[in-house]
Amino acid sequence: MAVTFSNIITGEGKIFLGATAASATDLGGTMDGVEIAWEPSMVEIEIDQFGDAARVITEKVKVSLKTKLAEATLENLSYAWNYIASQQLVTSAGVSKTLNVGIQSVYPAENYLKVIGTAPNSSATKTYTRTYECWRAVQFAASTHTLKRADAISFPVEFRILPNSNYTGKEYGTITDSLT
Repeated sequence: MAVTFSNIITGEGKIFLGATAASATDLGGTMDGVEIAWEPSMVEIEIDQFGDAARVITEKVKVSLKTKLAEATLENLSYAWNYIASQQLVTSAGVSKTLNVGIQSVYPAENYLKVIGTAPNSSATKTYTRTYECWRAVQFAASTHTLKRADAISFPVEFRILPNSNYTGKEYGTITDSLT
């Protein structure tokens, strides 16, 4: 098999998050990359005559996105702790900004999420983009805020991507490579 070196992708990605595509903002730098995971749970249907699986079916699917937000803003902390930044952040006369940490609803905030990274065929002279978009992302995992003398602060996040039945055939989102 021949290797097409231009199909080997390297580079960082940008993450945008917001209530809608129009309101999504760039979350800034990330650490350790951005990982989008597709995790099917398969079930084997066994029959006596084979003593083995006659069929394998998908029982369920889990889609997620993991990264560490490198910019330690209160906006990013609010996303990491699954708050809606516009509702929880208060600016006081331009002197201070406060993240109100209160009791959350049992229904977590769902956000539009977009990641833009490098696509195949990119080179030093031309960069193509790969864009992943989804319409229902929930910050799903525990996240911490640490203060360490010799380490940069980052907020680990794991967004669970939920299907949206309004987008038939692309319920979990889309992945698009630019060709020009």
